[in-house]
Amino acid sequence: MHQVKHLLFQIYFILPLLGVLSALSGLNAQETLTLEKAISIGMENNFSIKIDEKNIEIAEANDHWVNTGKTPTIDLNAGFNNTFTNDNNPASFLQGTYYNGSLNASLNGNWVIYNGGRFKINKKQLELAVSQQQLNKAAGIHDLLRDIYQQYYSVIFQQEQLTVLNQVFSLSKDRLRYENIRKEYGQSNSYNLTQFEAAVLTDSVSIVQQLQNIEIAKRNLYQTLDIIGFENYQFEENLEVRPNPINEEALRTALSEENYTLKSLEMLASLNRLNTEFAKVSRKPTLSVNGSLGYARNGFKFFADDPNTGDPFQFIQSNRLTGSVNLALNYNLYDGGKQKLDINSAQLQEELDQLSFLETKANLTNQLDILLANYQNQVQILELTDSQIAIARQNIQLTEERFKAGQLTSLDFRNVQIQYLNAAFSKISAIYDLLLSRNEIDWLVGRYEG
Repeated sequence: MHQVKHLLFQIYFILPLLGVLSALSGLNAQETLTLEKAISIGMENNFSIKIDEKNIEIAEANDHWVNTGKTPTIDLNAGFNNTFTNDNNPASFLQGTYYNGSLNASLNGNWVIYNGGRFKINKKQLELAVSQQQLNKAAGIHDLLRDIYQQYYSVIFQQEQLTVLNQVFSLSKDRLRYENIRKEYGQSNSYNLTQFEAAVLTDSVSIVQQLQNIEIAKRNLYQTLDIIGFENYQFEENLEVRPNPINEEALRTALSEENYTLKSLEMLASLNRLNTEFAKVSRKPTLSVNGSLGYARNGFKFFADDPNTGDPFQFIQSNRLTGSVNLALNYNLYDGGKQKLDINSAQLQEELDQLSFLETKANLTNQLDILLANYQNQVQILELTDSQIAIARQNIQLTEERFKAGQLTSLDFRNVQIQYLNAAFSKISAIYDLLLSRNEIDWLVGRYEG
C-alpha cells in the first residue's frame, strides 16, 4: 500500500511538474514542424534525389552527336625508331655493325558518311536516357512525398491518442480524489478506493507507453527527412479531415496519364521501339571515307670503311611524304537470316511491351477501384464514430451522476470510461485512416491534390 501511495504521489506531482518544465523549455527551444516544412527539408536533404540529379547531369552530358559516331575522327601518330645491328652472317648483304633510324609522323582521318540512319537512332537513345533519368527523379520525389505525408501524420495521430489518454487520466484522477473524500466521510470503502487507484496507475502506464510511440514516430519521420541526430521539433497540427466528393472519372484519367509505373513502362517500350528501328536499318549499307598524310625521315650509318676509298661510310639520310584518300562501302548481302530474326524478335518485344502495359494498367485500375471503395467506407466509418463518441460522452456524464448517487460501482464507472476511450480512439483512427486512404489514391494516380 505504501508503494502505491508513492506512485500516486509521482503521478500527481512529479509527472505534471516535468510536463510543465518540458512545455516551458519548448517555448524557447522547440521549432514547429509543419507538413510543408517537412517536405521542404526532405526535398533538400534526400540523398536519392541528389543521386538522381547527378545521373541526369551525366545523361545530359552524354547526349551529344559525338557519342553517335556521326562526327569524323582525326588521329595524330608519331614515332622515333632506332635500331643497331651487328650482323656476322656470311650470307648477309651487309656484314658488320650498322644503325638504322627513322622519325615519322602521320595524320589519319575517318568519316562515316552514311550508315542507314543509325546516327539518328543512337541520338534518340541518348535523349531517352536523359528522359529516363528525369522520370526516375520525378518518381523518387513522388514516393518521398507519400512517405513524408504518412509519417508526418503518424506523429499527429500518436499525439492525438496521447490527448485522449490524458483526458481519461484526468477523469481517473478526479474520480480518485472524489472517492478519497467519500471515504473520509464513511461513504466509500477501501475496495472502491483501490479500484480507482489501479485505474490511475493503468492510465499513467498507457501515457508513458504512448510517449514512447510518439518518439518512435518522430524518429521514423526524421530518418525519412535525412535529419542527422534528433531534432526536438514541435508538432502543433491537429488531426482533422474534410471528406470531399471524389471525381472518380478524373482520377482514372489521371491514372492513365500520370501513374509512374505506366510512365516507366512507356519509357521501356520507347527504348524497345528504337531497338526495332536499329534492327531494320542494320540491313542498309555503310559508306565511309578515310585518308592519311604522313612524313618520314630515315637515317642509315654503316660502321665500316669504304673499301674503294678507305674512308668511313657517310651517314645517309632520306625522307618520304605519303598521302592517301580511300572510300569504303560495306553492304551485307547475306548473313544466314540473322537480321530477319533480329527484326522479328524486336517486333515481338514491342508486342510484349504493349501486353505488359495493358496488364499493368488493368491491375492499377483495379487497385484504384479498391482504394476508392475503401475511401467511401472510411467516410462512413468516420460518420459512425462521430455518433459513437457523442454517445460515449453522454454515457460518461450519466454514469458519473449515477455513480455519485451510489447506483453504480467503481467497476461500472471504469467500464464506461474504457468505452469512451475506445470510442475516442476509433474516431482518431477513422480520421487517420481516411487521410492515408486519400493519400494512397493520390500516390497511385501519380498526382497529389492535397
